[in-house]
Amino acid sequence: MKARPARASTAQPPTLDGRAARSVRTRSAIALAVYALVRARGEMPSVEEVAARAGVGERTVFRQFNDLETLARSVHERLFPEVMALARPSPPTGVLEEDLRSLVARRARVFEHVAPFRRASRGTRERSPFVREQDAAMAKLARASGEVVVQPHLDDDDRDIVEAIDVLLSFEAWDRLRSVQRLSAAPIAEVPVTDSMLIPPERRFDKLT
Repeated sequence: MKARPARASTAQPPTLDGRAARSVRTRSAIALAVYALVRARGEMPSVEEVAARAGVGERTVFRQFNDLETLARSVHERLFPEVMALARPSPPTGVLEEDLRSLVARRARVFEHVAPFRRASRGTRERSPFVREQDAAMAKLARASGEVVVQPHLDDDDRDIVEAIDVLLSFEAWDRLRSVQRLSAAPIAEVPVTDSMLIPPERRFDKLT
């Protein structure tokens, strides 16, 4: 007796029921509301403001995001892809001055984009391990991208210069220029950066060899 060929399954994959689907939509609307309000003002909104923006009740906001970590992660999920797109580097040319200008322009785009969120998170940083983790990750990424540009032009003993450049091109320096010294973004990003401004000629490895 010949075995019958197996019949293709016609079963449909499980779908979310109506209540679960509404919960997903509500959660997304709340996260988007928080994201939009923080981007607009650079500070954490109140529950009342989030509820009004999302078109839900205040109790729904608390039910969907009942702790700071969950809320911080929801904002990060929207922000991270945007930051990665802005931070995508071009290959170094090997010409220090050109690469420094490219680095500064890239930092300007990224820092201006994340500034409202970094400022809004200041009040919650000590209470949120996730916010501290993301701040540290951003600093590490920024340092690595700077080292790719300047390290080939320095001797192995010139770690002090790397440290100084890391501070000069940090978010904290950018935020001071924008928030304390009240400079607009475009003039900062367009400052003519030269290699001698950041690395004295006598410390340049490629000038010594």
